[in-house]
Amino acid sequence: MLEVRDLTVHHGQLQALDGISLRVFPGEVYAIIGANGAGKSTLLRTIAGLHHPSS
Repeated sequence: MLEVRDLTVHHGQLQALDGISLRVFPGEVYAIIGANGAGKSTLLRTIAGLHHPSS
């Protein structure tokens, strides 16, 4: 299981993610949808360790 709790990411003064929490269980399929600039790529890059969370 992958669990993310209260994830916040800043890029300088810009708050890219604010308080994101989720659980992904083995065998389940998820889609992350949203408008351009909503933070989808930032979320995945932070989970992958390419960005560092603020909290």
